[in-house]
Amino acid sequence: MTAVNGWELHQMDVKTAFLNEDLDKEVYMEQPDGYVDPTYPDKVCRLLQALYGLKQAPKMWYAKLDDFLKSQRFDNIDPDACLYLLMDDGEIMIVLVFVDDLLLVASSLAAIYKIEDALHKRFEMKDLGEAKVILGLEIRREKALGTLKLSQGKYAAQVLEKFGMAECNPIGTPLEVRLQLVKADDSDDALPYREAVGSLMYLMVGTRPDLAFAIGKLSRFVSCYGKEHWAAIKRVLRYVKGSMDKGLVFDKNSSCVLQGFSDADWAGDHETRRSTTGFTFIFGGAAVSSGSKSSEDGGAFDDRS
Repeated sequence: MTAVNGWELHQMDVKTAFLNEDLDKEVYMEQPDGYVDPTYPDKVCRLLQALYGLKQAPKMWYAKLDDFLKSQRFDNIDPDACLYLLMDDGEIMIVLVFVDDLLLVASSLAAIYKIEDALHKRFEMKDLGEAKVILGLEIRREKALGTLKLSQGKYAAQVLEKFGMAECNPIGTPLEVRLQLVKADDSDDALPYREAVGSLMYLMVGTRPDLAFAIGKLSRFVSCYGKEHWAAIKRVLRYVKGSMDKGLVFDKNSSCVLQGFSDADWAGDHETRRSTTGFTFIFGGAAVSSGSKSSEDGGAFDDRS
């Protein structure tokens, strides 16, 4: 919506977010090292506010931020508890919350400054200006062209480096055509197969729906993998190497109609005779939800949304 409507997109960070909230229950802790009272060394401290590491801290922080945003007349949008919307005098203002990272979206700079000013008055904030990176997602915006691109090139490079594939030869497809894998009798624990699947899954969930089928297929073998499965993972890494600049591009000239597509094979798994279904939903020119699943997975998609 930001790309299509030409809205402003800024970012803020809450300093020491979990230290802002009051506790709703009595919590005690041992006196910390270096601050033990020599007169009462066996006594404990009662916490008046939350600390990092306290299991209630995230919930209490969210409750405080939620109360504040609602006091500013923002409405929480069901079912996304982290999205807040305010429409005021023709202005649209949106706040997206990721723990202590906030994305601010508004139809004008004046509205952005209004939100930022209110947050500064209530919390100790760091203004990061126009959004560039959020949760490892790189945001590149070309206002003249009306495009907004989300990518993870830096993260992809880190994944390749982690698994010794930084200098590998790139390849054009993530999997061999009609690749058939079977469960290994015993997993080869010397191979970092699980770690590689997990690392690639975050890439898929973030900005690379083109990896959904490959990762969905290979993730079925995390408890029973061998050298042939590791070779398949390395091919996916080679594909990533050759497509580092790929990502999701939202375009102001694209349709704001939500489009969905799905397809399935028929008994494509030679071992189980299970079928595989894939789907993708497109909005504003890029995929906003996609995934692939085998009917043996009990209805749980390996998806991103």
